[in-house]
Amino acid sequence: MEDELFNPGFFDGMEAKLQNASQKQQKKRRKSSSRTGDLILNKQDILNDLEFVDSTAPFPMPKVQKVASFELPSMAIPFSKALNETNKDIVMVFYEPDTNFARVLHNPKRYVEPLKKFTCVVGPDFSQKIGMTPFVNFHNHWWNMALTAYFQSQGVHVVPNVTWSAPASYSYAFVGIPKHSVIAINCTGIKGNHAAIYLWRKGYDEALRVLDPVLIIRYGDKMPGEREDISVYYENINLKNLRNGRKRITC
Repeated sequence: MEDELFNPGFFDGMEAKLQNASQKQQKKRRKSSSRTGDLILNKQDILNDLEFVDSTAPFPMPKVQKVASFELPSMAIPFSKALNETNKDIVMVFYEPDTNFARVLHNPKRYVEPLKKFTCVVGPDFSQKIGMTPFVNFHNHWWNMALTAYFQSQGVHVVPNVTWSAPASYSYAFVGIPKHSVIAINCTGIKGNHAAIYLWRKGYDEALRVLDPVLIIRYGDKMPGEREDISVYYENINLKNLRNGRKRITC
């Protein structure tokens, strides 16, 4: 009975086992910490060669390059689905939940070569919404611009994605985007919401007034009073075909 209650050899080698387990945990933590550090550095390094508007400002806005008119593909596909597409002659967009493309922000360098394969990439679209903390809206917009500028500098054909939230965002929403360029604007998620439509239309009018674009890549339904003469419309996330077929606009 005593032999069953206590085995003198039970603790043999236990110290070595505990030490080995502790070393494995420490190694795992160091690896995780190193990966986090690498992701931060990957994100910061891309800023080194970017141009900024008003570099003396507390948070100068990254400057993106003008895009001339070009022949548009017939389909627009969100990032999470486009990566697995064999046909790369598409407009790749980030008009989907932020979680679907957050990895691009964590490690931008990793996606340079995959994005180069697409005919056209619309700049990132981290969310800006009414009701969100103003700093978060600004932060998301700032990184949208920084990633657009970075990917352009690496040879990716990126069209500036123009976004805004409340009218207060106009003070920065269009800064760093060149006039007379091809731009992209999204309107998914606002249909049926009169307040959202009203605010979208105000921002749309302001964007056109400030930027005077030569061509607008429009993702989502047509809205009343838009500049249809300079717009090319793509279906939302569930539909891929361009409504009016392949189209070239020259200015």
